[in-house]
Amino acid sequence: MSFTSGVSASPGVLLALRDQLKFIKKGKEILEMKRDRLAGEINKLLGMVRLRREAEDLFMEAYRLFVKALMRKGLKDLDTIAKGVNYVKLSLDTSMIMGINLVQMDIKEPPNLDSIYDPLVQGAAKKLYEAFVKMLKAVEIENNIELLASELMSTSRKVNSLEKIVIPEYEALIRYVEERLLEEALEEFVRTRYIIVQRGGGE
Repeated sequence: MSFTSGVSASPGVLLALRDQLKFIKKGKEILEMKRDRLAGEINKLLGMVRLRREAEDLFMEAYRLFVKALMRKGLKDLDTIAKGVNYVKLSLDTSMIMGINLVQMDIKEPPNLDSIYDPLVQGAAKKLYEAFVKMLKAVEIENNIELLASELMSTSRKVNSLEKIVIPEYEALIRYVEERLLEEALEEFVRTRYIIVQRGGGE
């Protein structure tokens, strides 16, 4: 069925269609701005994705140090030392970007690693904590990229739908109504002219 079926050709309909098209185009512009902003935010975060690899390298360094500490101190002594270190406390916040809640994780209370008396164990623990902080940031970044990318894809689909389908259909519908109105105006002109001629009021 043609999209023009059921559409009446009248000046009022033409005016309404033009207003609707103007509104749709404005909405498309807003979505395009949103799409560009989302893409910009993703690009900023992509530059920090390397943190995961850096964190993994630090974890490997910490593992090697802990193996040395385990061989020197033994599991029992390491367990005793670990019990003297407080737990890491985190804070979880969100920030809003283009209607999307992005996660932000921060260290609220770090571990008291300086209380570890053994230099080797302390070095391993500090390396592990450094790796943990980087991995925490990497997880935050990757999660936010996923949220932004999902919204970016959704926004891009809407823009493409408006650009490729909705707007062209409205433009074609407006042309159809304009042509129908022109045809009706010409028919009315010919009919009026014919009546005048028949009545002898003109050549």
